[in-house]
Amino acid sequence: MAEASLNRGPKVLIAGAGIGGLVLALALLKKGFDIQIFERDLTAIRGEGKYRGPIQVQSNALAALEAIDRETAEKIMGAGCITGDRVNGLCDGVTGKWYVKFDTYHPAVDNGLPVTRVISRHTLQEYLAEAVRKLGGQDVILNDCHVIDFEEKTSADGKKTVWAILEDGRRFEGSVLIGADGIRSKVRKQLIGDSAANYSQYTCYTGISDFTPPDIDTVGYRVFLGNGKYFVSSDVGAGKMQWYGFHKEAAGGTDVPGRKKERLLRIFGDWTDMVTDLIKATPEEDVLRRDIYDRPPVFQWTKGLVALLGDSAHAMQPNLGQGGCMAIEDGYQLAVDLSEAVAASKKAGKPVDVEQVLKGYQGKRLMRASTIHGLAGMAAIMASTYKAYLGEGLGPLGNWLQRFKIPHPGRVGGYFAMNATMPTVLGWVLGGNKAAFRSVDRLPFCRLSDQPKAFKDTDFPKFMRDDFALLRAARAHWLLVPHEKAVNATISQSYSSGDEDEGTATESASCLTQGDGTCSTREEPVHMYGLRVALPENSVEIRAEGITVGRDASCGVVLNEPSVCAEHARLEKRDDGDFYVTHLASTSKTWLNGRSLQSGQATRLAPGDELEFGSQGSQHSMRVKMVHESVWDQLVGYDGGRFGGNGSGQSAPREMATA
Repeated sequence: MAEASLNRGPKVLIAGAGIGGLVLALALLKKGFDIQIFERDLTAIRGEGKYRGPIQVQSNALAALEAIDRETAEKIMGAGCITGDRVNGLCDGVTGKWYVKFDTYHPAVDNGLPVTRVISRHTLQEYLAEAVRKLGGQDVILNDCHVIDFEEKTSADGKKTVWAILEDGRRFEGSVLIGADGIRSKVRKQLIGDSAANYSQYTCYTGISDFTPPDIDTVGYRVFLGNGKYFVSSDVGAGKMQWYGFHKEAAGGTDVPGRKKERLLRIFGDWTDMVTDLIKATPEEDVLRRDIYDRPPVFQWTKGLVALLGDSAHAMQPNLGQGGCMAIEDGYQLAVDLSEAVAASKKAGKPVDVEQVLKGYQGKRLMRASTIHGLAGMAAIMASTYKAYLGEGLGPLGNWLQRFKIPHPGRVGGYFAMNATMPTVLGWVLGGNKAAFRSVDRLPFCRLSDQPKAFKDTDFPKFMRDDFALLRAARAHWLLVPHEKAVNATISQSYSSGDEDEGTATESASCLTQGDGTCSTREEPVHMYGLRVALPENSVEIRAEGITVGRDASCGVVLNEPSVCAEHARLEKRDDGDFYVTHLASTSKTWLNGRSLQSGQATRLAPGDELEFGSQGSQHSMRVKMVHESVWDQLVGYDGGRFGGNGSGQSAPREMATA
C-alpha cells in the first residue's frame, strides 16, 4: 500500500476558496499544516460583482466553526442575524396560514450549540479568508488558478505525492489534494468521472428588500407552499428581508428585461401579501434568477491521495439551508482526521497512510451528508404534490369545490406526519454531529445573547400549538385595507431608481387614491418605498374601540354601495387580544372568505382574511392586514397622522366608493 509521509513537511492542496475550502484551510492551519489554496475567481471574497445574498449558518455548522477557531466564529456570529430565536416553519402560500411550525431554538440550546444565524455570504467568506491569510500569509490563496486535473506519482523510495494541474499548465506538488471546487468540480470529474448536474425542475428568483414584516419579532423565516411553486422568506437583519421564489418549469428560461417582478406577480399574485409584499418592495434591478441544480449522492469521495469536500461531493438544493453547513462539517472532520493521523504517525515513528485517513473521513461523513441531501429536496417534492384544498387540479369542478376551503386529505395527513416527526428530524440535523467535536476543541455551552429578544423561551410551546397566540405576540397594528389584484398593483407601482445622490425614487404611473377620491403622485425618499408596500394608503386601523362599516356618514368606513346597510358590520379588538368582525345588518350580508356571517355573531379574524359587505362578488372588497409598529410609526410621522386619523388617536371616517 502506497504511503505518504505527512509528518515530514505536510502539504495540503485545496482546489477552491469557497466556504468549504476556506474552513478546511483554517482548520488545518490551526493544526500546523502547510496549505495552498487555488481559486479560479476571488471576486466573491472581495465583494465584487452582483451581490449573492445571505447564507444560513445553522447551529451544527456554527458549533464546528467554534471548534475550529473560536475568535473567527465569534466574529462571524457577531455579524449575523439570529433567526433561530424565533418561530419558523411552513405555511400555505395562498392564505399564509401555518402548516407546520419549527422550533430550531431548543434543539440548539438543549445540545449546547449556538442558535442559527444568517450572514452575508461575502462577509462570511471575507472573514474566513482573512483568518486563513493571517495564519498562512497573503499568498496562501492563489487567484486565477483553476485546478483542472491531478496526477499522483510515487518516487523511487516509495514516497507518494499528488500534483495539482492548473488550466495554465502550472503544476503544484502536495501530500494531499482536496477538491472543494463546487458542483461543477474538475477534481470530482477526474476522480470519479464526468456526469451532468441534475436539474431540480425549479428555477429560482431571489431578491433582498427593505421591508419589515409585521411579525418580524416572533418569526424568523417561512417557507410558503403551493402546487408547483414555493416561496422562502427570511429576516437577514438591518431592516432587510431575503426571499426566494421557486417555480417548476423547464431549465434555461429567460425574462424580458425589466419584467421579472411582473412575471413573479403572475406566478404568486394570488398568494398572501406576506409573499407579494416582499416582491413589490424589491427594486426590479435587484431581482436575480437562476436554475437550481444538485447532484445525486455519490458513494465515492476519495481515491488515492485525493478527496472531495462540500458541493463537489454532495451538492444539494438550498431548501434546508444546509449546503454550506455540510461543507463546514466536512472541513472540521477532515482536519481532525488528518491531524490525528499525523500525531499518531509521529508517536509510532511511521508514515501516515493517507489513503486510509481519507477513506475514514468518507466513512464518517457519507451517511449524514447523504441523508441531509435527501431532506433538502423535500420542499421541492412537497411543492410538486402539495394541494391545500380539495378540488385543486380538477378543473371547473375543482374550482367550485375549492370555494368551500375543505382541506385536502394529503395536506391533513402530511400535517400530522410532519408534526410527529419534525422535532426528531430537526434535533438530528442541528445536533446530530455534536459527538464529532473533540472535547479539546469544543465543550457544549450556550450564550445568553442567543435567547429570544421579543418573548420568553418558555413561550415556544404555546406558539407552536396556538397560531393566534403567535399573532398576539407580534408588535403590529391591524388594518382594514382595500383589496387589489397584486399584478395590477405591482405594475402600477413599479420601482424606478431616481438620483442616488439625492436618495429619491419615483413611483412610476402610481396613482394613490385618497379618501376624497383624488389621485396623489409624488416623489419620496427611497426608504419609503418598502413602507408604502407594507402600509397601503386608504387603510383604516382596527382599534380596541372598534370601527363600524356602513353607508351612514358616522361610520368609520363609509361604503357607498346600495347593498350596504347604514350600519352593516363592526370590527374591533377585544380584551383577549384578538380581532373580530360582527355582522350587524338584517337585510344584507357580510362575507368572510366567501362565507356569509350570521347576524350578531362575532367571528375571529386573521391576517389575509377577505371581507365583502353587501353583495358577494362586488368589485369592492377589503382584507385584513397587519403592519409592524415601526412601519406604522415612520409612515404616520411622514404623513402627519393620515393612517391613524389625525394623530389624536381617533380614526377619521374613510369613504371607499366602489367602481
